[in-house]
Amino acid sequence: MSHVFISQFQGSKRIWLFPNDQSDLLYKLPYNFHSIANPKYSTEAEYPGLQFIKGYEAVINPGDTLYMPAGWWHYIQYDTEGYSISVRALANTFSEKLIGARNLFITRYFDDAMRRIFKKKWLDYKIEMAIKRAQKAIKKLK
Repeated sequence: MSHVFISQFQGSKRIWLFPNDQSDLLYKLPYNFHSIANPKYSTEAEYPGLQFIKGYEAVINPGDTLYMPAGWWHYIQYDTEGYSISVRALANTFSEKLIGARNLFITRYFDDAMRRIFKKKWLDYKIEMAIKRAQKAIKKLK
């Protein structure tokens, strides 16, 4: 839960940003910082929630810096070879800082432990939950 400033020095990349309130429509995996749907390469037939997402697309080139707000989803595609530097800044509010600390010190280790104990069953459970949450979010929108 930190703000990110990504500065491009060579080459170009394309970045898609989505607000955190769209996590369910992006099929976010529980206890994780990833989703099962890739907004660039997944189809709406596979993941119908993607038809409802609203985000931003930016192309950054040498000399450009993009601000990614804390808690926003991002997907990066490299258009050419190159390099960039990302600088993180702590979130603004105390509650966002607490969420960030929880993610670093609890959620990550909990998920790692569950993967070691339950292996594929844990991943299957998380995928099932992501799909159920997306279905619920879609129903709310209809």
